Amino acid sequence: MSSPHPHHRIHFSTVFSMLALLALTWGGAARAQTFTHGIADNFTLPTEPVSPSTGMLNYIAANYTYPGSRPFDDTSIDRWFATTFTNLRRLGPICGASLRMQVRNGDFNDSMGLLFMGPTGTQVATGWGASLTSLGIPFGSTGTVSLNLAALPGGVNLIPTLNAQGFVDVFAQDDSAVDFVTLVVTQCRVDVYSKDNGADTGNTPTVDPIWVSPDIRVCQNAGCVGHQNPEFGQTNYVYVTLRNNGPLAPIGNAASGTLHVYYTGSGGAALWPMDWAPIGSISVASIAPGANIEVMVPWNGVPAPGHYCLLTRWVSSQDPMTLVELTNSNTLNNTRWNNNLAWKNVNVVNLSPFAPVRDFDFRVRNLLTDRPSLAHLEIRNGDVDLPSFLERGQVLVTLPTELWDRWGREGHGFEVVGEQTVRIVDPQGARLDGLWLDADGAHHVNVRFVSQGTAVEQGRFAVEVVQHSASPEQPDKVEEAGGVRFDIVLGPQADGKK
Repeated sequence: MSSPHPHHRIHFSTVFSMLALLALTWGGAARAQTFTHGIADNFTLPTEPVSPSTGMLNYIAANYTYPGSRPFDDTSIDRWFATTFTNLRRLGPICGASLRMQVRNGDFNDSMGLLFMGPTGTQVATGWGASLTSLGIPFGSTGTVSLNLAALPGGVNLIPTLNAQGFVDVFAQDDSAVDFVTLVVTQCRVDVYSKDNGADTGNTPTVDPIWVSPDIRVCQNAGCVGHQNPEFGQTNYVYVTLRNNGPLAPIGNAASGTLHVYYTGSGGAALWPMDWAPIGSISVASIAPGANIEVMVPWNGVPAPGHYCLLTRWVSSQDPMTLVELTNSNTLNNTRWNNNLAWKNVNVVNLSPFAPVRDFDFRVRNLLTDRPSLAHLEIRNGDVDLPSFLERGQVLVTLPTELWDRWGREGHGFEVVGEQTVRIVDPQGARLDGLWLDADGAHHVNVRFVSQGTAVEQGRFAVEVVQHSASPEQPDKVEEAGGVRFDIVLGPQADGKK
């Protein structure tokens, strides 16, 4: 019945636009878990307890006259109902989910919905809701709401959000009673991944480094061995290894999907999708259970001479992303939490007495589009099993004017050798601290490698240039945001290929 007390009521007259854009249909279901809160006893007393999250209780307290939640079978008025299902990803990624809830509609404008509340009572992701009448339960009647969370009324799909959050808050407001709620979650049948680094086994979140995938390589001519830098003015070939034996689903089912490949300028941080341009894609009809395959995507349009970073995305209805890739999101964070993604920022540097110097552009990208951001630039040995390149050469870093003028020469392991240029002097590594980036800025730093070898000296070295800065996920924290590894080959042969 209607309440004489003033209180806030949520209206769901429009579909939540963000999730509508993300609406997909996940298939390939295998294992199912059933979670039931309450007892299906047609509102027979005594009542049964509910299990709302702290965040849901805080939300109700902040937005409604009467705090707390009614229990199951409570048919009184003026009380929200809320309960929370947690640990939904205990068996791996979710490909499907359905919900059944028996409700007694106590008011003409009561509604129910699904929310994702953080501990303070603020939504951490967009939810869904609808009036009970629109769901087929008119005022004064009792009925069962049956929902497919991959295809909710209005075209909303909550499966990506269930994967990202691992929980869901169920509510009904505010004069309606609930008998029971059952949530059935179906786990995915396959888990395909590509390695983020040599030690990666597909578990998420990936332990750093994120951006040195050994499962991505470029060939200037089809069928080469190893990884080469792309060559301007010709077709190059991107090879990607896909592994159908990830840890997030049982091994035993064939996988299918589409591999998408992208490039961006060589550098540290990158925003998805604005910083990435497509190279191409390939449909994969079947990857046998437990198998690893390498697929090839031609790269027909290397835009200019230079060096590039590559991103691969495995898109499959059998194997959804763990973390939704939002617009202007941090590529490193997306890759860390999605084993469907892999990132390779590796350049091959050939130095010889005939070509002792190589210059590389390194883009320092502010991931915060609305404000300046503090950044640090680290130069370190990229492989602990290899000697420092400083034993056989020099590393020089030249900052653009806008960064140099704002920089207070903070950091360690370097010496200033000219206007806007420092030389790295510490074999253990160096950091240029206190670099201020423009809002939404992309600043181009020059990294120069100078060989001091002779015609008979040879060696292999690895140098990593790493950006540390704030991100949309951690706007007040400076942390690793991306980088490039330079695999340096020093030898007597003249090699014009960069």
